[in-house]
Amino acid sequence: MKKFKSRHKKNKEKNHKELYDSIDKEKKQEKAERITYLESLSNQLRLPSDMLAGAPIVTAIGRNEIYIENYKGILEYNNNFIRILTKIGRMNIEGKNLNIVYFTNDEMKIIGMIYSIDFVSGKELQKP
Repeated sequence: MKKFKSRHKKNKEKNHKELYDSIDKEKKQEKAERITYLESLSNQLRLPSDMLAGAPIVTAIGRNEIYIENYKGILEYNNNFIRILTKIGRMNIEGKNLNIVYFTNDEMKIIGMIYSIDFVSGKELQKP
């Protein structure tokens, strides 16, 4: 009589490794896609990304003040919501009694009770 050796444990480990390897590859690919050409160039030249790519600079002081630099335009503005267009996508600011104190071609100051600051990239805007 022949005895058969179970391969269950070996197959389980192999499938587990293949599954998690594919997930790790997807995460690495997503991370690589996030770094644009200008960002990688600015990293190599050791320059801030906002100089080459025009990335927005957002400075929050507590929950009541925000300074935004390198924006393109104001898309929507009311007491509770401000939508701003930047070179990397849209920025949404939600709060209460929001007010734009001043804005120039390069920067703006927003005051009020700020609840959230969200960025919506260009890829997310194209999804149906």
